[in-house]
Amino acid sequence: MTRQITTFLLGDTLLGIDILLVKEVYRHKAMSLIPDAPAHLLGLMNLRGRVVTLIVFYISMHRPPRVRRDNCRLLILKTQEEIRKYADKEFLEDVRLGEDIVGFLIDEMDDVLTIENEEILPPPPHLVDIDGDFIEGVIKQGNRLIILLDVTAVLDIVMNASIERD
Repeated sequence: MTRQITTFLLGDTLLGIDILLVKEVYRHKAMSLIPDAPAHLLGLMNLRGRVVTLIVFYISMHRPPRVRRDNCRLLILKTQEEIRKYADKEFLEDVRLGEDIVGFLIDEMDDVLTIENEEILPPPPHLVDIDGDFIEGVIKQGNRLIILLDVTAVLDIVMNASIERD
């Protein structure tokens, strides 16, 4: 089955997620901080009348935060309701995004790739850049390695960390 993967940079690491999960890419702009929130919750933002919870990817992946750059972007994910129409896509059957809109602060967008499922390889055991629970697989594109994120796992871990603090 053919899939389109949107890729983005977090530091020097090239990451990707299925484009069907992406609502939009947005310039970083004004937000409201959440008092006493865990460090990985950046804040809340109004996106055309909808509240978006913003997550700092660096902290979610146990990395030190980087200095904010002008080209930072927000990768806004769709809600569970928005991906229900893709029920015929077997690779989305286990995806759980929740009913709230979530956005990840990323360094910059890269490209959109069209790949076959067979091109997604299991992550090598020595991959230390990212917690293995976050990884669906890896994709080799020429001399580049793209880490395909398991968005459901990322959100489960991040949101459970928020609940555990309460």
